Amino acid sequence: MHNDSISSLAACARAAIADPARITIVGNDANPRFELFHAASSLCSQKVRTVLLEKRLPYRSNDMLILSAMGPDGVIPAEHYHPPYVRLRLIAGQEIGREFVTGYSGRPSVDTDGFDPCAVPLLVDHEASRVIADSRRICCYLDAVSRAPIQLLPDDDQERAAVMRQVEIVDQMPNGALLYGSHPDADRRPDALKAIMETVYDHKIAAIEAMLADNAEDNALVAAYRAKLAKERGGRAVRRDAAFQRAARHHVERVLKELDRTLVTAPAQYVAGHAFSLGDVLWGVNLVRLAYLGLAPMWDDLPNVARYAEMLAKRPSLCREAIRATIDSLPPSQQMDALGSCVETSPA
Repeated sequence: MHNDSISSLAACARAAIADPARITIVGNDANPRFELFHAASSLCSQKVRTVLLEKRLPYRSNDMLILSAMGPDGVIPAEHYHPPYVRLRLIAGQEIGREFVTGYSGRPSVDTDGFDPCAVPLLVDHEASRVIADSRRICCYLDAVSRAPIQLLPDDDQERAAVMRQVEIVDQMPNGALLYGSHPDADRRPDALKAIMETVYDHKIAAIEAMLADNAEDNALVAAYRAKLAKERGGRAVRRDAAFQRAARHHVERVLKELDRTLVTAPAQYVAGHAFSLGDVLWGVNLVRLAYLGLAPMWDDLPNVARYAEMLAKRPSLCREAIRATIDSLPPSQQMDALGSCVETSPA
């Protein structure tokens, strides 16, 4: 697609952001190459922002509201449901070549679950006239276009495969289920978050239904909204499903035990080699989210994971884009107190 068309669509998507104060330039470039549509609280957005900070890449930041709400005049759709943004995201979906998501698994993985046409993050590369969706693909793309000051994916095939294995493991984490779902045995999520989640799916579904009605003549948007509707209805159906929620916790327990074993044999303090890599970025963000949700006790008996989590929490990029962003954008969690003492500086 011609760059003027992508730039025009990006400008329209940007215009749907209600508060201009949430549109900023990060870095020292008044007209940056990259533009990121994201949300401060979004786990996948935090992964991408951490990579951008590690790479010291300037970008236009479009911090979107991704929860719908009920106002005096009816439902207020989340900003990433608006047609201009969805159209921009559909361009990225064509490049990925995956079918739309058809249900809900609690995982964010495009490779196993399909393409969500109404989600964040989304990266626009204005220089290359490309739109890239899916946090995993965005992170790999950014590492490929800029190898300095840090390279997050090694050139060596074997080392790269080790990093990508960790990337794939994290990509399959059921983070949506942990955030939105009510665990039947020990739900340690902050009380304020639990209260929000009581109605979150109802508001999401009402907003998508409203977008469907308003755009009934646009076949591409209708298909996108129907896919999103199926996913959110699926999420509502299992929000209190005991077996589903227990399975999500058991998956995390298994993966953390595997991580602990991996760290025993790691050649250095990092998960997949001697240097900080994309695997460490993704694990760092995910461990912060688990801690926020009150799940840090899962690694009480996993000393290598505990050490690793403590080490990653001191990384300036993760401190800023995972820890501080979580504290500033989500309801307070006492579980974050220990992680919240990090110092925000430029990445080493």
